[in-house]
Amino acid sequence: MRLIMTLLVRDEADVVAAMIEHHLAAGVDLVVATDNGSVDGTVEVLEAYRDAGALELHHEPSQDYEQGRWVTAMARRAAAVHGADWVVNADADEFFWPASTSLRDDLGAVDPAFGVVEMRRDNLVADPSAGGGWMRRLVLRDTASLSPRGTRIGPKTCHRGDPDVTVDQGNHGVSGPRLGPMTTAGIDILHVPDRGYDQYERKIANGGAAYAANTRLDPGVGWHWREDYERLRDGTLQQTYLSRQPDVAAGLASGVLVGDTRLCDRLHTLDPVVPWALRVVTAA
Repeated sequence: MRLIMTLLVRDEADVVAAMIEHHLAAGVDLVVATDNGSVDGTVEVLEAYRDAGALELHHEPSQDYEQGRWVTAMARRAAAVHGADWVVNADADEFFWPASTSLRDDLGAVDPAFGVVEMRRDNLVADPSAGGGWMRRLVLRDTASLSPRGTRIGPKTCHRGDPDVTVDQGNHGVSGPRLGPMTTAGIDILHVPDRGYDQYERKIANGGAAYAANTRLDPGVGWHWREDYERLRDGTLQQTYLSRQPDVAAGLASGVLVGDTRLCDRLHTLDPVVPWALRVVTAA
C-alpha cells in the first residue's frame, strides 16, 4: 500500500520538521508539499527533506489562501503521479495518531467499501508548570477542544487515491467519483495550533491577510482567521488570546484536560530522516 501525505505550509519552521518526521515514521511514503511564501526558514527545512528523497516540493506565491484548490491539486497528483492508495491531507500543526503502530496498517485495514476516513482532532495545550519549547509544554490534551464560538473543532478526513478528488477548504471534507462512503478507523489527530503568542500572531497576520485578499470565498469560510485578523488590526488580539487560555487547574479537576505526553515522548525517540531539522524542535 502506498500512503502519500499532502502539506500546505507557510512560516511553520518551529513545527514542520517534527510533523514530517512523525508521519514518515508512521508509514507515510512521500510528502507532497506546497510552500506558500514562507520567509522564516520553512523552505530550507522542506528542501532538506526533498534532498533526502522524502518530499516533493512545490511553490505557490499567491497570497489569497486558495487552500482547497491548492490541496486538491496535490491530492490529485498523489494519486495520478505517485500511485497513492491513500492520501492524508494535513496541516503543519496536525499529528495524525495511528490506532495501531502505523497509519499504513490502519488505512490498509479499512473495508474496501469505504473510501473516506474521518478523524477527530484534540488540541494540545500548555502545562503552565512546564518549561522549554512548545513540544515540552504542550502535554495536556483538551478533550473538549472548542472553537472561539463554543463549538467543537471540526474533524478532518483522509481518502483513497483518486485523480479526480476535490478537497474542501480547510481539509475538512472531500468528494470524488471513486471514493464511496465515509467511515472511521480509530485514527485521531493531536493538534498544536497554539504554540505561543508570537507564533499565533504570525499565523493570524499571514492567514487573515490572505483571506481578506480573497474575494472568491464566502466570508463565512475561515471566519476564525478573519475575526482574529480584525482584532490584530485594532490592537486587541493579544488581550483576546490571553482570555482564551484555559483554566488548567479547573480543566484537570473536571477531566476536560488530561495529561498526554505521547507527542513529546515520540519526538524524542524517532530515528530522524533529517536529524538537524528535528533537533531544532527537540532542543528547544
